[in-house]
Amino acid sequence: MLDIILPKLNGIEFCKRLRSAGNQTPVLLLTAQNSSDKKVIGLDAGADDYVVKPFEITELLARIRVLLRRTNSLLLPVLQWRELSLNSSIHEVVYQEKILNLTPKEYRLLELFLRSSDLVLTKEMILDRLWDIEEAPSENAIAVHIKDLRRKLKQAGASTDFIETVYGIGYRLKAFNTDTAAEKREKKEPQTEQLLRQQIKQKLNTVWEKFEDVNSDRLTILEQANHAWLADSLESQLLEQAQWAAHKLAGGLGVFGFAQGSRYALEMEELLKIESKTDRGREFSELLAALKNSLKSDLEPQLNPVNQNRPVILAVDNHPQLVKQLVAEMSALDMSFQLVKKPISLKKALARTSLNAIIWDFSLANFTAKTIDEFAQILAESLPLPTILFTDSEEEAAKLKNITSLRLKIARLNHHILLQRASLDMQATKSIVKALQQFQQKVAKILVVDDDPQILATIKNLLNPLNIDLTVLDKSLDLWQIIPELKPDLLILDVAMPDLNGIELCQLLRNDCRWQELPILFLTIHNDLTTVQEILRAGGNDCISKTQTSSQLVPKIFNHLNRGQLLTSLVS
Repeated sequence: MLDIILPKLNGIEFCKRLRSAGNQTPVLLLTAQNSSDKKVIGLDAGADDYVVKPFEITELLARIRVLLRRTNSLLLPVLQWRELSLNSSIHEVVYQEKILNLTPKEYRLLELFLRSSDLVLTKEMILDRLWDIEEAPSENAIAVHIKDLRRKLKQAGASTDFIETVYGIGYRLKAFNTDTAAEKREKKEPQTEQLLRQQIKQKLNTVWEKFEDVNSDRLTILEQANHAWLADSLESQLLEQAQWAAHKLAGGLGVFGFAQGSRYALEMEELLKIESKTDRGREFSELLAALKNSLKSDLEPQLNPVNQNRPVILAVDNHPQLVKQLVAEMSALDMSFQLVKKPISLKKALARTSLNAIIWDFSLANFTAKTIDEFAQILAESLPLPTILFTDSEEEAAKLKNITSLRLKIARLNHHILLQRASLDMQATKSIVKALQQFQQKVAKILVVDDDPQILATIKNLLNPLNIDLTVLDKSLDLWQIIPELKPDLLILDVAMPDLNGIELCQLLRNDCRWQELPILFLTIHNDLTTVQEILRAGGNDCISKTQTSSQLVPKIFNHLNRGQLLTSLVS
């Protein structure tokens, strides 16, 4: 919705620029100018509709619904879910080659579910999408329509829960059964952390050997640039090649543990950017010699913890009844869990290799600074773990005007915490435990874009033991073909790339509503304030230094996956 009278850039000019850029998002103009000339100008600029202020809110909502329906009908003429297909161009619904005879409202209801297949639709959402305010029925009428739709689907051969009820929330299409895919995945036996670290180190050695010639070629380019610089004959083409070689070495060496060599290469890159004086050439020679000497040491990457066990921590604040309910529900679902009350018990539980959850029974009000520090230290020694804090203390603390003190305690415990009320009924507890089970079964999808194959190979080996679905791209322009289909849970971008750099990619993604909430991490060799500010302004969530990739990558990945994935599971 665009107002016409806006400062700097009016709505009509904005609409023209939007259309000239190829963006076909529906545009509804709002204005107090009721002349037909203004309407014509607005529509000619590319607007789809026009509403004059003041307007009735019912009219505005109706026009919005029309535009959304028109847009959706142009997107996907044939919608499919399992063995059901809906052809919106001929208004035909088929299940297992059987045509369903649906009423217009049943047809639109099914179409709404198919177009929102990844959402739970509340009754309010269904009412708003399918009925005008004047004709909106009661919420009970929605249940009747869904019952009739289920009956017709069942008659065609579909299961009775093709459209399933999410109690207390709404309805959704029943998800595909993923048991078969899970069975196909290789089931790895639990391994000790020491063995996993040894395997990763061996794989990184293999990658280092594989790219030994590449790194040797980069050193050769730097040696050529060094000779030319000292001879005062460094041409622009060789200068550009040397900057590129130094940049790639700075990033590549860091991930293998050659931190000092990475710093030397970074300094050489900076010198090449300001080359002009012979004395700088001598400094470059000294750095080159130091770089070559640093590579004579053994490969020693600083590996982070690689324990595959990542249980969800359910921290229950002073609520014995909820603890009993969680224990009962997890036992019923045959989930592996452990109940702990003391720091030492939590430490032992985290050392186990097959837990789905840890139920931590405690009282936040009785926490001393020492107890908080003990728990925080234990949590800090492992990979970031998803944590839900069940507490009603915020309400009590607010009454006592002690809310700041309480939140400081929470913040010191673990910054991956999601807050949840502890006063829950049985049905809500069941839903939460079921969501946790789904969260544990889900394999995170991560997409990495970097033009350096050495970096990509290293990341593959670092993430391989962690049950992650990893996709890597070495061309930034390929992102647009891959990301809509993959729908990653997290994206990792290199900053410096040809065609489109990581910051430009991030800006484009943030302008697309589909990817505005996608966690985006950046790999960079440059940790200067300017680069970090550019990353954050573009919409990046965090930075990973290439000189410390082996120690920072996995913890930072789980920092951002925990909250997003767990929150998605709980909401759905």
